[in-house]
Amino acid sequence: MTNHWDLIIGKNIQGLRRKQGFSDDQIAKYLKITPRELSDFEKGTRPIPTSLLALLANLYGVDKYDFYEENMGSESAIPDFNFRVDSIAVSDLKQIASFKKIIRNYLEMRDLVSPLQV
Repeated sequence: MTNHWDLIIGKNIQGLRRKQGFSDDQIAKYLKITPRELSDFEKGTRPIPTSLLALLANLYGVDKYDFYEENMGSESAIPDFNFRVDSIAVSDLKQIASFKKIIRNYLEMRDLVSPLQV
């Protein structure tokens, strides 16, 4: 039986993957799962572990709770980079995810401090 939340999360992870130009094989290797498992997660026929959601959130530049948004679309708090994703190695994906996590944390801290500077 398919869960409503699994469908929403699946739609969001697929939308962000496509928007950022990553193939299912690249993301499967990054997550250390099979492309079939990724397909099941994206279709919402299988719940995705939160540990994998956290990895995807860092790579896509979003908060892991954003995946639960019904109308998330394919927005990211961090602007997309323009590079050829078809030639990116899994180790590069890990570096990109780390970099986007740093940027996202900076933006969150900036937003928290800004109201204090009145």
